[in-house]
Parts: sequence; structure tokens; C-alpha cells
Amino acid sequence: MAKKNAIVRSLPSVETLGCTSVICSDKTGTLTTNQMSVCRMFVVNKVEGDSCDLSEFTITGSTYAPEGQVFHNDKPVKSSQYDALVELATICALCNDSSLDFNETKGVYEKVGESTETALTCLVEKMNAFDTEVHNLTKIDRAMACNSVIKQLMKKEFTLEFSRDRKSMSVYCTPNKSRSSMGKMFVKGAPEGVIERCTHVRVGNSKLPLTKSIKDQILATIRDYGTGRDTLRCLALATRDTPHDPT
Repeated sequence: MAKKNAIVRSLPSVETLGCTSVICSDKTGTLTTNQMSVCRMFVVNKVEGDSCDLSEFTITGSTYAPEGQVFHNDKPVKSSQYDALVELATICALCNDSSLDFNETKGVYEKVGESTETALTCLVEKMNAFDTEVHNLTKIDRAMACNSVIKQLMKKEFTLEFSRDRKSMSVYCTPNKSRSSMGKMFVKGAPEGVIERCTHVRVGNSKLPLTKSIKDQILATIRDYGTGRDTLRCLALATRDTPHDPT
């Protein structure tokens, strides 16, 4: 490949070229902003027998600015009214090593860390799942206001970094202001791998067995997100409510 002037910085990235037939290129600043953002997400609303009903949400805002709304059925909603979204925001904030920073010189919000994780950090700010008062904050303080609230509730004890084998990242967290020492494992990663390791599905604040039929329905929706009109990059979020004591 080098003889043909094709230099590959990371050889594993070539794996994704196996099924590529068309490559579309874009100059940053014309069609894209080079700022990744979350535009769609879904949670399981209810389970009836071997089928489930999904609640799908759209999110506005395509930059790193913590400005945008969450919509359900084309109507703005408060994330705090959905138990599953509160947990989703918690996972996004804690299973994450990125942050947002307001650049006073440029007058814009910038990422600190990986683009994918920064998109999740920005999503947490847009969701404001704990109804944090943010309207009177300076832009510097606004950058991580909602993430900071979540990180005050739980302490990250250790991280299992992303690997190509597991295709996921996990963090073990314990409550900060609780007598209970019960920790939780929060996970994010490739949907197929994460869902394959799941035994239950979250419905509200409860969990129900993840049957093959429900799993297939969830994976079908993910495939639609990834291969449909928008061809979105998809991530799955999960928890282990009672992980083994890491000590």
C-alpha cells in the first residue's frame, strides 16, 4: 500500500475497509463541523411477552456547545421524567474520560479528550437529567455543570479501558454520599458485544429478562440506525447492578 502512496497509521483500521464499495470525502467546514454529537437514542419503554416497546428520542445541536433539547414524538421532554434516561445520563457521565471547555479567546466550546466521549459529555449537559439550575451560569461554569452533579453522586474507583477484544469500556463506581457501599459497573461499547453479555433489559427503574426476541428487536433497531438513511455510529450502554467485589 505504501508503494501506492497509501500510508495507514493504524493497521486495525483497515479491517473496516473490507466491505467498503464507495468512499465519500468531505472537507471539514463545508458539510461537517468536525464535532461529533448525539442525535438519536432509545430506551425500552415496556415489555409485553416476547416483544418490547421502544421510546425513541432525538436531540438537537450539532456542536460541542451544551445547548440543545431532547424530543420525544416531536415534543420537547424533560429527561428527569424518564428513569431510564436518568440512568443513561449517569452512564454517559461516569463511563467517560472527556470534558468540555469554553475557550474564551475563540468564544467556543471545545473538547478535551476523545470526540466520541465528548459527544456523550455534551449529551449529558443537554439532557440535564437532575434538573440542575444552569441559566445563570457563566459559559465556563456551564460547560460541565450537569456532569459535575452526577460525578458528585458517585465516585469512579477504577476503569477497564476499551479493548478490541471486549469492544467496550467499563468503570466501577461507588456512591459518594451513601452509607451503602454497593457499587455499580457502568459499560459502553459496540452494541453487539455489550448486548450479547446482557441478561436483563432496563425498563424504567426495574429490570426484566432479556429474551432472544427482545434482543433481536433491539438489534434490529440499532441496525436501522446504523444502515438507514442517517448511517449513524451506534453505542450501547449497560450496567452491572451487583458486580463482584473488585477487592
